[in-house]
Amino acid sequence: MAPSRIDTAVAELLRRVVDGTYAVGSALPGEEALAAVLSVSRLTAREATRVLITRGVLSARQGSGTYVNDPADWQDLASLVALARHEGSEREIGLALLEVRRMIEVGSAGIAAARITPERLTAMESTIAALKAADAADDVEAATAADLAFHDHIIEATGNLFIHATFAPLRQELMMARRVTSAHHEVRAHAIAQHERILLALRLGSPDAAKAAMRAHMDQTTNDLLEYTT
Repeated sequence: MAPSRIDTAVAELLRRVVDGTYAVGSALPGEEALAAVLSVSRLTAREATRVLITRGVLSARQGSGTYVNDPADWQDLASLVALARHEGSEREIGLALLEVRRMIEVGSAGIAAARITPERLTAMESTIAALKAADAADDVEAATAADLAFHDHIIEATGNLFIHATFAPLRQELMMARRVTSAHHEVRAHAIAQHERILLALRLGSPDAAKAAMRAHMDQTTNDLLEYTT
């Protein structure tokens, strides 16, 4: 689906914040001037500004204007990643995201081990089969999708909506990062082996084994990221 005019305006406005055109603490141009800069209508410029206000990137001050917030106050992962991507490398972003993944997914694997159903285990086995097929076909998109589907099942198997809501914002960024590393057969082979170990631990219903297997997977993913990105 093509991005809407508002989505495009949001992306352009965020880009200007990230690259320092509109620096932290500074006020945005007035609505008419901002619309001209973004090449959109005043209404679209207003809506784009509102979106970034809800994300914590901007703040409106009554009678004063709209100002750029310090990144420490930003509340949107995509905006923070855009900033990190401007200031750092894909490797640095990937390593930071992996720290968050480790916190969420190791614990989630332990919870899932106690709650997972036979149907869910069968579905996870299918994702491994799909990952093997994608690897054989050197299909990076299919490999990425199968990889993430495996992890989605673990999050869903916890039955905890708070965990699901915490993980959801990470997913799009994980997909982008995984496309980079999944381009390599060696990385896909590592993922297949690690997923099979995690699945075995889940079948055994052992929270400790599941957490250990997921922790090992995060370690391997970190090693792959260090080896195959710059």
